[in-house]
Amino acid sequence: MSIVWLLKSSEDSDSRYVDTLQRSGMTAVTVPVLTFTFCNKDTLKAALEKPQDHSGIIFTSQRAVEAVSQIYSNMPAAHHHAWSEKKVFVIGDATQRAVQAHLKLSCIGQESGNAKQLAPIIIRETKAFDKPLLYPCGNLGRDELPRLLAQEDRDFRALTTYQTSQHPQLKQCIQNLKSSGKLPKVMVFFSPSGVNFTLPVLESVGVNITGVKFVAIGPTTNTALVEHNIPVSGVCPTPTPEGVIHVLTSLL
Repeated sequence: MSIVWLLKSSEDSDSRYVDTLQRSGMTAVTVPVLTFTFCNKDTLKAALEKPQDHSGIIFTSQRAVEAVSQIYSNMPAAHHHAWSEKKVFVIGDATQRAVQAHLKLSCIGQESGNAKQLAPIIIRETKAFDKPLLYPCGNLGRDELPRLLAQEDRDFRALTTYQTSQHPQLKQCIQNLKSSGKLPKVMVFFSPSGVNFTLPVLESVGVNITGVKFVAIGPTTNTALVEHNIPVSGVCPTPTPEGVIHVLTSLL
């Protein structure tokens, strides 16, 4: 069996990727790359308590949904009702499922896979110079979405609600995989920060990446790999298990 490393968040409990790869005859190994801590809870709480001051909310990651959920779940029903009447924009199927599971809100934009694809959806669904869209995000978030929205006079309020850092067990995990002979034929990266944290560890541990195929979950992760001069063998058409399988079946 071909060994595939899935370099993703340790907090991501989505087992669909491992299950899908194994059903296709591959050995999938999840490597915990990132860990998260929530922050600025009081500022986020104050914003969520004033839905009337916002035209909607943008979620570009499951972690942002979780940050909001911690506060939202303890808010009165009146606030839940008010937010349910606002437009909720998301990137990707996984973020949509997180919103529905934790917040019970309907979403727009789940077919998008990145900020460049979500921006025109937001612009189409909103009015220029309207109330700001609440945008809970991480400390390593890129500025592409805010820039695209500002160009079309869409106001937003970005709040850093979680901090992303390297998983404390990343190096040990890779060392263990190397010593046990579970080196991959393919590495699938799920985020730009995952790329930035993992590549130096691979070098320090002495993992030989010659002949290893690198796959990006989407365009922004692809850009991160290219910036590190890593040849990318494939970019998933969608950030889903099916998108990963689509690329892997053409490589293995």
